[in-house]
Amino acid sequence: MTGSLPRKVAALEKQIKDIKKGQRISHGASLEDATLEVNDDVGAVRIVLGPLGDGTVGVQAVNGPPPPAPSTAILSSVIGGVAASWDGHFAGGAIIPMDWNRVEVHASALAVYEPDTTTLITTIETAQGGTVIVPSQTAVYVRLVARSASGTASVASATAGPVGPAPVVADDIVDGIVTTVKLADDAVTAAKVAVAAIEVDALADDAVTADKIAANSIQATHLTVNSVQAGSIAAEAVNTAKLAAGAVTTAKLDALAVTADKIAANAITAGKIEAGAVDAVALKADAITGKTITGGTVTGALIQTATSGDRITLNEAAANKVLVYDAAFVDAIAELSKRGLIVQGTNGSTLWLDPNNAYPNLRLSNPARSNNALVNAAESTPGAANLGLYSGLFSGSGFTDMRWRTSLGEDYWVAERTRNDATAVIGGKIIMFDVYGSFGYYDSTGATQNTDVRVSPGFVRSNGRLAVQPAVGDSNTTLFVQAGPGHTGYLFRCFDGTFYRFTVDMAGNVEADGTLTAGNIVTGTVSITPSAAHTPTSTLISFSCTGSTFRGYATANTTVPGSRKDATPSASGVTGVSMSSVTSTSALVWVNRENTTATTVNWMVIGS
Repeated sequence: MTGSLPRKVAALEKQIKDIKKGQRISHGASLEDATLEVNDDVGAVRIVLGPLGDGTVGVQAVNGPPPPAPSTAILSSVIGGVAASWDGHFAGGAIIPMDWNRVEVHASALAVYEPDTTTLITTIETAQGGTVIVPSQTAVYVRLVARSASGTASVASATAGPVGPAPVVADDIVDGIVTTVKLADDAVTAAKVAVAAIEVDALADDAVTADKIAANSIQATHLTVNSVQAGSIAAEAVNTAKLAAGAVTTAKLDALAVTADKIAANAITAGKIEAGAVDAVALKADAITGKTITGGTVTGALIQTATSGDRITLNEAAANKVLVYDAAFVDAIAELSKRGLIVQGTNGSTLWLDPNNAYPNLRLSNPARSNNALVNAAESTPGAANLGLYSGLFSGSGFTDMRWRTSLGEDYWVAERTRNDATAVIGGKIIMFDVYGSFGYYDSTGATQNTDVRVSPGFVRSNGRLAVQPAVGDSNTTLFVQAGPGHTGYLFRCFDGTFYRFTVDMAGNVEADGTLTAGNIVTGTVSITPSAAHTPTSTLISFSCTGSTFRGYATANTTVPGSRKDATPSASGVTGVSMSSVTSTSALVWVNRENTTATTVNWMVIGS
């Protein structure tokens, strides 16, 4: 029998082996005024859980390895300081570690320095990078330092700089803000007045008189172009006698002073033009229109198909980019640059192909560009090219940064519902490896029990309850078990962790370690009082039994069975018990004895 002593001893031995495999904290365990330390493979403490040294309670990471050095800072001038940007990358293309915490921004006027508390300006807290302002009135050098969750610092990045603050120019000053009351006495001197800055309209009538002009003080350099008009010169005041030989040279002629009507037809020939004389300075803006340029090199120029509306520009604002514009949008709708290819649709959504990320990726944004899906490639081990698919962020399970993630890598495939920072996995999950595949529900926060079905060669395992519910009207077997060729084990076994409570072997033998209840077997007890001595007496019993053919069995609960030959006239023996008229719902139970004492009869009906 299943409950036999040898089998129970074997079950106890199995329990002891399971206990020896390793103690672990199970559901409901607690730490009472104590800490839990997690050590690495060399015994160094890495995590402390519980009461901390300052009286607080929490999780503290310690002794973590240094993170990789950040990439070099990108600097630009701003008013009052320098803008320092980190692009979220690491030196040598290193991958961000799981315990990364922040990036420190250090600045110094010295070209060579080691970052410390005196050079720390601020921190960048997001792994996507960011831009901060370094206040400064002089040029500075910037270095970046990464920190892990345990506070371990990385090697400092390469030095960027020097870059100083942007100068304050006229565009930075509000119109009308500088008034006469803002100028100190004698603040404007002759050295501060540009040539020709004071025009005639700024002088009062007769302000400049002859006695204010020194002899020979007015030179040609003091006269603006066309400032001396014919009306200001006395008749015949300037004649050939007043001009020195060779006095009128090309330098004395204003631009465009010699017009086409002053030049004879065909007077200027190719032989009159010096090689290289006609250059970009000699050509006015828009001088070359509708012409074809063949050969040569265009360097340092803006090339564009139009100045506005639908157009394509090359190297706009010296940004080394190819930009495509749509007249319906203010910003460019497509970009080809060193940061990849960016395309914007007519509805505002974008496609960004970024080959420079630590994980080269394609980002697909929604029309509002407030959320995006992602496809990336990751080299988790040298030479690998693992593919990741990420949905946009959504709210769920008490978080606002949930997303679905699918990873296809080095002989594995995983689809799961996870937080964006991968700190929690909550929901359905599919895992495929070369030796097994599983489908189930996972909750790394511990709020819900993990349940899955794992399929491996020749074996299916589930760690949760299993319900089989066929479709309405299905004529197939609900639960079908079939042994394979040569199978010698059990067809079915139910194990509670200690005993096998129910088994069916290959021969069809059924063993139940407990009470067996069947719809085709009913039992009961009835008390019958004989109507007279030596007179069979019956009583009708009712029940419910399944089957089509029914058989009844009865036995008396008595200490005086059978006829007693030596009995006196007061004999009391039970001489017979039986059943008749047995159906699925009722039967007659009979008793015959030597007196009229009430007799207890145990009965059983079996349907087949």
